[in-house]
Amino acid sequence: MKVVYPVIRGSGVSVYTERLIAGLAALNVAGKVVSFSPHWEYLPWGLKWAWSRAGHCAQECSVVHVNADYGHFFRVPGRPLVATLHHSAIDAAYLASLSATVRLHHRWILRPAVAKTMDLADALVTVSQHTRATLCEVFQKDFAMRVIPNGIDVRRFYPVPQEQRDGTGPAALFFSGNLSHRKGADLFVPVMKELGKDFLLRVTSGLRGSAGRFLEAPNIQCLGRLSEEALIREINRADMAFQPSRREGFGLSILEAMACGKPVVSTNDSAIPEVLVQGEGGYLCEPGSVDQLVSAIRRLADSASLRSRMGQFNRRRVEEKFTLDKMAKEYYSLYESLEC
Repeated sequence: MKVVYPVIRGSGVSVYTERLIAGLAALNVAGKVVSFSPHWEYLPWGLKWAWSRAGHCAQECSVVHVNADYGHFFRVPGRPLVATLHHSAIDAAYLASLSATVRLHHRWILRPAVAKTMDLADALVTVSQHTRATLCEVFQKDFAMRVIPNGIDVRRFYPVPQEQRDGTGPAALFFSGNLSHRKGADLFVPVMKELGKDFLLRVTSGLRGSAGRFLEAPNIQCLGRLSEEALIREINRADMAFQPSRREGFGLSILEAMACGKPVVSTNDSAIPEVLVQGEGGYLCEPGSVDQLVSAIRRLADSASLRSRMGQFNRRRVEEKFTLDKMAKEYYSLYESLEC
């Protein structure tokens, strides 16, 4: 079986696709990525032309698997089209924090593109129940969608024993993701100022535009973009993960920390409660609440036994529900049902 994946570079979808292909390789599925510049999002109609030039390999594939955003441009006659919806970038709650220009783009360009992809696809997949419900609400239609949660390679992301803090060093928090309002980056400075010098937040993200303002506190350190190996090391160095997102279609960064046996402080919003269990693997705070986030972080910092118990719970939860092998097998079954 051969599957082709047209992908716009530089997004979380790229990471998801690379990992899925690796998982499917064990099932003798050959996956090929055809990547496109993110600049095409400004003129998405050109993707059809770019695909005609770069997508010749699709003629030999069994299935075309796309991200729903502009997936209809990549349809190949006679080949099943699978579309995965990673989050709803067109619902009101998602759009609320975006600029007027971006909201217009999403409303008049992205929304019709997603609708067309959903109508043309032979199979629709979402990564969470939240994303499924949101899209059905946006389009006022009960689409037939299979929910296949994201999975992670537990052989790569796993706990590495670290020496316990002796009480003299700062409690280490770790954040992974884009520096945006949706990801809660605007909360970094007020939370870390409240926590003070006994806490250190390490952030992995590329700096773009004015994003540096989210890091303007002495106890925040930006690590820049990391390789996967370096990412795993940094997660394991931390005492806990800090992911104060306001909106997630799934929450892959949370899952990565859980797989490494770390407790997580996050928010009770969107798909996050489907991944992180309140009081068992960490704390789900009210979105935007500095007080609740600070309280949860301090509670974890004060108890090594609590961090260990929650971390072990998270590791078991990932092994039971969110492995890459499980995700790959579900996609393999779907592909097999669609092959011509």
